[in-house]
Amino acid sequence: MSQPTQPEPQNSRMAGQPAPQPVHPTPPEGGRPSFDELTAQTGTTDYSPLAAHLDDETRSALGLPPAPAKLSVDRGLAQQIRTYLIEHPAKIASLPDGVRDLIHL
Repeated sequence: MSQPTQPEPQNSRMAGQPAPQPVHPTPPEGGRPSFDELTAQTGTTDYSPLAAHLDDETRSALGLPPAPAKLSVDRGLAQQIRTYLIEHPAKIASLPDGVRDLIHL
């Protein structure tokens, strides 16, 4: 059996490329939360920013009142919004980062 050959460094596709740089600042140093601490945070997520970014099409598809009406988003409604938006990736792409993070929780 023959040994797999390794490319020579000068023939590598990555030769001469700059090293990847982080896009966002690194998180502060510190201990990672335990599993118990993470599960305790489950019910504390604030989904209200989702309401401000739902267009009329999304609201009507989910059976919600039109845009000027105030909307309270709980965990169950957030799951419905998430399911709908995942089926419509173009809508997710237009959302701010913080709202996309809520969708992907």
